[in-house]
Amino acid sequence: MSHLRKFLSFATVRFTTALLTKAFLTTALLITALSISTVLLAGCAQSDPNTPVSSANASPTTLYQALGGDSGVSDIVDGLLARIARDPRIVHHFDETDIAVFRERLIEHLCAVTDGGCVYQGENMADSHKGLNITQADFDALVGHLIESMKELHISTSTRNALLKRLAPMYSEVTYQ
Repeated sequence: MSHLRKFLSFATVRFTTALLTKAFLTTALLITALSISTVLLAGCAQSDPNTPVSSANASPTTLYQALGGDSGVSDIVDGLLARIARDPRIVHHFDETDIAVFRERLIEHLCAVTDGGCVYQGENMADSHKGLNITQADFDALVGHLIESMKELHISTSTRNALLKRLAPMYSEVTYQ
């Protein structure tokens, strides 16, 4: 009997030790997982969804940079202007517009709106569109051309959407003026 008792005692100690070790490891893993998720959630809570995240591999830190900076915004505007020129639905709105000045102001405006560090020198949106009677269909056509210009330049969907989100509040200042 004493051998059986020693064996059971030994087996009980081994089993208890194994359970405690497993419980300790499970608790340690749980604490580690909670710590990691807390750090990740804290980082997410502080980020601005309109601003691309900066990382060690030099990702863009502003929407302006995500659009390609000076050359990217200029290319977007040039693509937009080429599309407007070919669109009989909206080109008439630009009949009395100095396109060179319009181009510079639009580049400047997009730079300012996307945190590129520019100061927009043009008229406010309501004044610059007064009397043009731009309809929702006209506005939508221009936005479609803007989207196509960005797609042609391989600008990501999230970056395109971030720009459109910043421009959308101007709808009421541009249409039906």
